[in-house]
Amino acid sequence: MRRVVTPILVACLCTFGLMLPPSAAADQLSNGLTATCTPDSDVHVTCIIGGCARVHGDYVIDAVHVMWNGIQSEYDFKCINGATARWGHDNGGKAFKIGVQGCRKKDLEGDWCGPWADYNYTPPAKPQEQAPVKCPAGSKTSTVPAGQQCEAAPVADIKCPDGSPTPTVPAGQQCAAIPEVTNAIQASFGAPGATSVAFNVTNTSNLSATCNYVATTNSINPLAPRKTTRQFNVPANGNHTENFSGAPTLSTYNVVLSCHDASGKQKSEMGHVETSVTW
Repeated sequence: MRRVVTPILVACLCTFGLMLPPSAAADQLSNGLTATCTPDSDVHVTCIIGGCARVHGDYVIDAVHVMWNGIQSEYDFKCINGATARWGHDNGGKAFKIGVQGCRKKDLEGDWCGPWADYNYTPPAKPQEQAPVKCPAGSKTSTVPAGQQCEAAPVADIKCPDGSPTPTVPAGQQCAAIPEVTNAIQASFGAPGATSVAFNVTNTSNLSATCNYVATTNSINPLAPRKTTRQFNVPANGNHTENFSGAPTLSTYNVVLSCHDASGKQKSEMGHVETSVTW
């Protein structure tokens, strides 16, 4: 057995500038001393020895022995003044046992010591790891660590209808209105032939057009029809040719062409042409 004599430690539990954490209630040992061990970290424990036991009749002890694993340490122990002793141990988070003994120091004869008493230290149970928090639908992650807040996932932009000035807008905002199409129809007659004349129509918009054609004449020629109406479609960004067959009457026809959105979504006229042809 190896004996180590250790200098006194003061009762305030402040040693080498280190303030000890509050200790739990001390255990009363069978030899009149008290002991309590408290973890300072995951690897280190500090034990506080207290009490003021009597030996050899009614003599107050002035030293305390701590025995661990065959190694004995001695501390000056002025318990009459309320002093306590501190013993530290790197236990690695494991349980251990120490023996504690109180003594009255003697110069000319052997020390007067009381009986040993054991103190068993069991590390406190580690808190159970809390389960992660399950996040609601629409969150950035399905779970977050306990104690943290779920974050809403970014909402995808809204895709705007074809023709909108803004292809997309952030969620919650409104797409810009699709501007109405105007002046998208051009029309003209081709060169009159001996048996027919062509009416050529161009649509420069992204909308398919339904066009109403009306031709009138004040000709005195009885062979000239007073009013001619047609309806035809012109594809988006496309062309259409409407052919008129017959014999020339050398009459002038005044033509009005009115075109609208074939889908009916746009109510206003998307193109209007007025022209004339003599045939």
